[in-house]
Amino acid sequence: MTTMKNKLSCEETSHLCELLGMPGFIVPWLDRFYEPAEIAWILTFDPESSADATSKDQGPFHGGHVHKSLSEFLARCYGRAVANRDADGNHVPAGFHQRYEIWSLFEGWQDIPDEIRMRLNQWELEYFVETKQPIIQDYQKSGLRDKTVVWPEYVLLAEAQALIDKVPRIFLWPCNCRAMMKACSKPEIVCLRFENSRDLGWEISKQRAKDIMLAAHKSGLMQSAEIGIAADGSIHGAICNCCSDCCYPVQLANHLNVAGLYPLRRYLADFNAEKCTTCGRCVKRCPFQAFSLDSKTSNGAEGSSKQVHFSADRCRGCGLCSTTCPDDAIVMRPLEPSPLSILSEI
Repeated sequence: MTTMKNKLSCEETSHLCELLGMPGFIVPWLDRFYEPAEIAWILTFDPESSADATSKDQGPFHGGHVHKSLSEFLARCYGRAVANRDADGNHVPAGFHQRYEIWSLFEGWQDIPDEIRMRLNQWELEYFVETKQPIIQDYQKSGLRDKTVVWPEYVLLAEAQALIDKVPRIFLWPCNCRAMMKACSKPEIVCLRFENSRDLGWEISKQRAKDIMLAAHKSGLMQSAEIGIAADGSIHGAICNCCSDCCYPVQLANHLNVAGLYPLRRYLADFNAEKCTTCGRCVKRCPFQAFSLDSKTSNGAEGSSKQVHFSADRCRGCGLCSTTCPDDAIVMRPLEPSPLSILSEI
């Protein structure tokens, strides 16, 4: 048990979990996520009296010696996703899902045991599925998409690079999926967002964004446009450079059996076996095992022949195979346009 946990009463602990939507198994590890002053602020938060607290209080703040004022303290809470800002700009406690994301992106796992890490990721995945499932089910029933809501679509490298030029600014962030799951060794600082939540990302040039995307693609990461179109016509969301091991949308697709729908598949690999020289690069590159390589020995002879097989039902249309084939044996063929896709409108 942590020192912070020992200082909290059972009632305070229960109230904290309920207020933040925090799982009970995290309570022994509270001091990895929150400082004592932050816990004190959350537990004493009063919505009725918070409206102009930051504007009035410019004097010493006794919640921690490093903070000169309450406004400075709350600004730091906002950056750490301990606090959110409501429509009037007032600070209110942020839920633990938001805190967990920022913590995993920028602060690290410290000494949380693997067992707790795995439980936390399972808890987060269940929340992700719970929040996205109604949107997917609504589309399956109606065939209509709310274009303002972000929906991931696999895009080819050239499409992703072209999309960079259609948004005003690019902010580089770590990939939240890999930061949380840590199930692969692929590059992590590769998320290209169009907005800079909490002012935590790094604004980069569009050319730098394209260079990062190209390097990510070469390393075996797929490009996914997680985008929506706002009411004013602006594009919001991000271009994600995804793996199949950590990506939450991929895990959701497997969980709900909606592969090809979420993220949306827009292409299918067209494999020409006659051009193939069985180098096996596509087998190594495909995140979904759509390609396989068989070695056969004829009549017991020492020599063997190789043959690449392609399973179209496994293909998600990411294009990683086609960009690595030295024989031009793989071409990405567009599928019939889906009403889900909004790329043609951008």
